[in-house]
Amino acid sequence: MTLIRLAAVSLTVVLCQCGTPSAPKCSVVPRASRGEPSAFIEQARQGWRGMASAGSAAEREQARVSYNDAVAKLFDQLHCGSGTLHDKAARMGTTIDETRTLGAGIRVQDLDAILPASRISTKNVGQRHVEDGLGVPVVGWKKTAEEGEPRWQFEPPTGVPLNLTAVLRFPERKSPEWAFVYPGRSDTEKVGTRAMDLAADWSAPSAFYWQMSNLDDLDLEKVFLPSRFSEETALYVSTPYDPKRIPLIVVHGLNSSPGAFKRLYNELNREKWFRENYQVWFFSYPTGNNWTYNAARFRFAMRQADKYARRQGPVDQWEKMVVIGHSMGGVITQASLKKPGNRIYEAFEDRPLEQLTTNKKTLAAVKALAMYEPVDTPDRVIFMAAPHRGSPMADRFFSEWMVKLIRLPKTMTVDLVDFTLNDFSSVMTNGRTSSKGWFTSIGSLSPSYPAYDALRDVPFRNGVKVHSVIGDRGRGDSPDSSDGIVPYWSSHLAKAESECIVPYNHSVQNCPKAAVEVKRILEMHLKQGR
Repeated sequence: MTLIRLAAVSLTVVLCQCGTPSAPKCSVVPRASRGEPSAFIEQARQGWRGMASAGSAAEREQARVSYNDAVAKLFDQLHCGSGTLHDKAARMGTTIDETRTLGAGIRVQDLDAILPASRISTKNVGQRHVEDGLGVPVVGWKKTAEEGEPRWQFEPPTGVPLNLTAVLRFPERKSPEWAFVYPGRSDTEKVGTRAMDLAADWSAPSAFYWQMSNLDDLDLEKVFLPSRFSEETALYVSTPYDPKRIPLIVVHGLNSSPGAFKRLYNELNREKWFRENYQVWFFSYPTGNNWTYNAARFRFAMRQADKYARRQGPVDQWEKMVVIGHSMGGVITQASLKKPGNRIYEAFEDRPLEQLTTNKKTLAAVKALAMYEPVDTPDRVIFMAAPHRGSPMADRFFSEWMVKLIRLPKTMTVDLVDFTLNDFSSVMTNGRTSSKGWFTSIGSLSPSYPAYDALRDVPFRNGVKVHSVIGDRGRGDSPDSSDGIVPYWSSHLAKAESECIVPYNHSVQNCPKAAVEVKRILEMHLKQGR
């Protein structure tokens, strides 16, 4: 067995040792929250009354603190131990508002787990962003439906986190009632005649998603064994779709996942204007495949999402869509916003299309990958460290060695058409380029990959506004700079509306200065849209 094959086998064994964690369960009530529920309920009731009748802000704040303390202890008794939430609520003399939908038809009784936001580590997403107010921030978790069971469209893999605030209400002549409110939809709670701001934790839900998701645990596997993830190539929503908010689509790069944006998302989500006006979608795909193929899958997913949005109601916000593409995700996005005509095809093949093959599926694949129409959305795009002309790293010895480890799927699908990679590669190139590994992601990132020259002079679709964020590793040496992976000459777009160079490496999406620039662009986009 050759060294390369041995390495491939070893790598496969390592990559397969992954699994999705189970939702955490609280079996025992924390010591600080033990005690008679009736005493905590009375404390919460007095706090509720105090907030409603307090004459001064100081008295109201004192009542709120006491109320929240009692509700936090009662919530520990509600979510810990055996039994359903409904049963435990009844035992403590309370009820649960089970009529309210939490999004996508999910109700409290449907949740697989619910836990205090304060007990979720946010280390993997950055600084925790919270707002003081009424109630206890909690995170609900609804796992993805089992295979064969119905799923709501664009449901994220493994499950969806729900950002909630637990409130114990005291209606007249009724039992105290638990309500779980999404603070981004209703940021106040009426206490008597007074509207009280709700407490919120804007970081815990996304941090919990990445603790529960296996997407960013399998980055290497998606490079070397892309066939295992072909069926999961799709657009997913971070929260249930809302036609009143502008979609922000994020597209990750090589050896990566949507988790590449978790710190940037955390910084964006701390802003009220962002939460109220934007909704995040992410495109996930196996990064071992050629970017031309992944771009075709991206365009198909975007068309499917567009059809879905138009069935949900008004699309005025949908059509203001913004896309952020990092690294190879930027190349995928750029290609999808241009109409190449015959240029990509002719960069690979000098025979007329009708002489290429009589296989209808192969011809359909060629058209979908090389002779396509651009997507109608987005309205604006932000490229982050995107190698628009390739990366010299792809031509290095170790990259060529890694190309040999990539195991491409034998059969691929684009626009619902299945085709065989061997047939496609031999027909499209007469076997002239297959040895270069151009049908792998790493090979297609070589500056010599013909598609770059084919797209270079093709303009973006009419109406698209373009921005660039580029890293220089803090050296300040542009235009001779590099982020360590992509040189400035490849990231630079002469006709971009703005270009921001940040003192960071290739992972510019994690740079605080880059987050500030993205916020600036999104705020500007929002104002121009209005």
